[in-house]
Amino acid sequence: MTPPGNHILPHYDAALNAIRTRVNAVCGSLLKHMDVLERVISGPDSDGANGIIADGEPLSEETRQVLSLCAAVLTQFHPLGSDLRLVLTFSRCGDKLQECMEEVTGIARHAKASIRRRESLCTDIVLPLLDMAVSEFRDAARCLETQDADAAREIRLRDKKLDKAHRKALALLVSPERENTPSLNVNLLFIIRSLERIGDIAKTIAATVVFLKEATDIRHGKEK
Repeated sequence: MTPPGNHILPHYDAALNAIRTRVNAVCGSLLKHMDVLERVISGPDSDGANGIIADGEPLSEETRQVLSLCAAVLTQFHPLGSDLRLVLTFSRCGDKLQECMEEVTGIARHAKASIRRRESLCTDIVLPLLDMAVSEFRDAARCLETQDADAAREIRLRDKKLDKAHRKALALLVSPERENTPSLNVNLLFIIRSLERIGDIAKTIAATVVFLKEATDIRHGKEK
């Protein structure tokens, strides 16, 4: 994320830099876990799922630290204007990154359950959806780092394609004509729902970038 400008209070810059560093680190960790998810599902790989699950709480603690640091900056420095929007952006993204970690961990848990029961993970359905969700989140994290509002608006448009793919995946999973699926795997329904939620999270992060740069709220589908 682009470093904040120099302020009269050096402690203020240090506080903003500390938040920015944590946000970037959490985004990086989430992307690594999403890469592991591809191996979990295509493998299938229970060990990879276990690694994601084990790292869930430590990474959640990192996001809680982001929120705590944001609250401290608001209380101590009382930022205004673009500085206030910057801190609010960090705070909103901290919330969303926490949600994203929960979705990623949930996917790992449901994939592990399917592997244990020797249920099909339907890679032909799940992997394309995973690729779309990861791509959207990766680009949202990049927009947050570069503060690129135009690219952020593009991500919100791309999320409509992920929503459409999610609906199609659901329809395929419950289709009685689908071969090699003797019974409905409920874990898969949770997995594809979480992938759709990751796209929603990326869309919200993109909206915070527009809010940061233009003081415009586009979270609900129209600019205000």
